[in-house]
Amino acid sequence: MLLFLRKNNFFCLYLLLFISLEILSFLAFNFNILNLFILIFLPLLIFILGYQKPIFLFFIPLIELFWGSLGQSFDYGIFKTRLIIFLAVLIIFIIKYFRKLNKLKILEKKKLLFIYLLTLFFIAWGIMRGYLNNHQLSNIFFDVNAYFYLLYLPIWYEVYKTKYIKEILIILSTASIIIALKTLILFNIFSQNYSFLNLELIYKWLRDTRTGEITATVNNWRIFMPAQIYLLFAWFFLFLKQIKKFNYYNLFYLILLTSALLISLSRSFYLGLIFGLIVLIINIYNYKKELLNFKFFFNILGVFFFAFMMTQLIANIPRINNFLDFFSRIKIEEAVQSRLQLLPEMLKKIKEAPFLGHGFGQEISYETSDPRNAGLYTTFSFEWGWLDQIVKAGLGLVWLFIIWFSRIYYLSLKKLKEKPLLFLSLNSGLIALAIIHIFSPYLNHPLGLGFLMLSTIMINNE
Repeated sequence: MLLFLRKNNFFCLYLLLFISLEILSFLAFNFNILNLFILIFLPLLIFILGYQKPIFLFFIPLIELFWGSLGQSFDYGIFKTRLIIFLAVLIIFIIKYFRKLNKLKILEKKKLLFIYLLTLFFIAWGIMRGYLNNHQLSNIFFDVNAYFYLLYLPIWYEVYKTKYIKEILIILSTASIIIALKTLILFNIFSQNYSFLNLELIYKWLRDTRTGEITATVNNWRIFMPAQIYLLFAWFFLFLKQIKKFNYYNLFYLILLTSALLISLSRSFYLGLIFGLIVLIINIYNYKKELLNFKFFFNILGVFFFAFMMTQLIANIPRINNFLDFFSRIKIEEAVQSRLQLLPEMLKKIKEAPFLGHGFGQEISYETSDPRNAGLYTTFSFEWGWLDQIVKAGLGLVWLFIIWFSRIYYLSLKKLKEKPLLFLSLNSGLIALAIIHIFSPYLNHPLGLGFLMLSTIMINNE
């Protein structure tokens, strides 16, 4: 890709790209016509690049996935960034590979193909059940549309080559740096309440593009973005690099990512990081004991200490505010209480149809104390990820995802000798994703599905 550039220039190239995308997103939010121009230009760009070099059919969706949160950074009517890219890539792939569809690489991987097709079958089953149970068609569509992202798997599998691993990691690291810096900058802006900035406009830009949420806390602000989950995935790889060979730049990146994760105040991310680290320690002990030394634990303590100090500084410069108490987030608050109130109602629905499910678009009504939806609240979008999938498509869909996870995890352990840092970090990322999905739905969303497919492709092609 972009052969006129040397490998060491890729980092600067992608960093510049993501900065440009941030600027364009803000401008487009203020001048809607720019959204239209970008969304017209985007499929043309994909066609030109993707038809000549098919690897762009992989890189362009990946760039948007790592950076784009819910895929609406550019939005004009019904057209969204992620949707436009998806349709363009799908059409170009069909045109280019129409005569080779019976010879696609994924067809050679019988076990993976079996799991993949069965997963699609259970998703189709959930759609049919929703229709037969007379759920609203709009509810069914908006409930299931994220699963269409799985159609990328045969496309990505076809164009991917092992030589692109370094570039994938560069895209991930640069996107993570931009998301982390954006988190820290917004945290400082709202903590300091600068009079010369239009905070309402910035808040609306983040909210209306569904890039993230800015929420007032007891003594400061919470800056949460769904794409921050990729900070977590990048964190494991960067941490392993750091314990293998100390590097000041790498250490700074780790501190930056950790600070942003702290500011997200996401308990799900915290648990994902903890369990990912536990699995990392177990795997290192079993397969790469030489990495499990004093430096390992020293780096963990050092990274979290300096990240904690960085967040305190960012909140209190130039004007001193309050000491940030991240532990207060552990306490049960309205959002947690609301999830706990939803839980028994979901379990009742599961008991009614544990194997068949109720179909996509199934609504549940429950009493919530969350001030945003206080009282009796009805929704088809649930926070409990694994339980959501059981309610909609039955235990079969969940078992298939567990088998898929297990298969990839097992293959990565078998191939640790080839690329230990890569596969150890992917393993920890997969465990983190599985844990996060318990409390926050990520595996029924492109952000989680994308990482699962990316891990699958990278591990199966080694």
